[in-house]
Amino acid sequence: MVLKSFYSSNEKIRLDIFLKNNLNNFTRSFIKKLIEAGNVSVNNLIIKKPSLIIKAGTLISVEEPEIRKDTLKSFDFPIDIIYEDNMIAVINKPAGISVHPSKGEYEKTLVNALVGKISNLSGIGGIERPGIVHRLDKDTSGIMLIAKNDESHNALAMQFKNRIIKKTYIAFVYGVFQERTGNIEGFIERDPKNKIKMKLSKTKGKHSATSFKTVKTIDGIISLLEINPLTGRTHQIRVSMLEAGHPILGDKVYKKTEIRNKNEFKKFNFIDRQMLHAYKISFLHPKTSEIMIFIAKPPQDMLWGLKDTEYNMI
Repeated sequence: MVLKSFYSSNEKIRLDIFLKNNLNNFTRSFIKKLIEAGNVSVNNLIIKKPSLIIKAGTLISVEEPEIRKDTLKSFDFPIDIIYEDNMIAVINKPAGISVHPSKGEYEKTLVNALVGKISNLSGIGGIERPGIVHRLDKDTSGIMLIAKNDESHNALAMQFKNRIIKKTYIAFVYGVFQERTGNIEGFIERDPKNKIKMKLSKTKGKHSATSFKTVKTIDGIISLLEINPLTGRTHQIRVSMLEAGHPILGDKVYKKTEIRNKNEFKKFNFIDRQMLHAYKISFLHPKTSEIMIFIAKPPQDMLWGLKDTEYNMI
């Protein structure tokens, strides 16, 4: 289906720049993906070169990416759908499931489950990531936004880019912060010693900012935090807590073995995944611009520490 068609009025301009100027809600990176995926035609010929120079009078057509569900095997997995309309869905992702197919896991992912449960999904993210606007780590639970068409996908992507979308997490961490509130800032880059890990640097990488407040302490050795990521970097919260000296309880990657092995913490060794949950999200509806706020009920494996708090939603 053709989304939009234009006639260029510019004498000479790059194809990707022309589209960026005429598709206000589309990011430059998304436009590049569209072109390279064969969803843009110039004078009725498919063009996959973003840098192509076009002239005045040229017809440019943009087609909506097709989601080929036959390439994704449906996975019969229960999904907690908090809200759904014709533009978006809001879900509560359980821990233990990857968001999209990747090396080593092609079938039992959230995307495979979504394909079987939600009739329409955006195609911008590519064949293996329909509907996916943002991610949660495999062992992180909580709220996620799902785009049901490309219009909503682009609108939400722009909100993430412009930091309009606000997210709140809750987490249990080792130890107690001296100050009940604080900010952790730095630059996140990939750890050269371990390609699956990120690390916080003072000068290299992408800027990262995370604010937190202590909700309560447990036995004087564990803290329940409310955390707000002000930027959206890979593993941002987990890296930031580790660098602050208070790694997330149960985190198998960003951990300090010497802390976990202390006698006072051994009673928490039954926990087998990071105690991190995406609790709340606020955003503007991609069609109506209405302010939307949703919360995701914390999972059973976190309820032990949520008594006498607003998060205890039994």
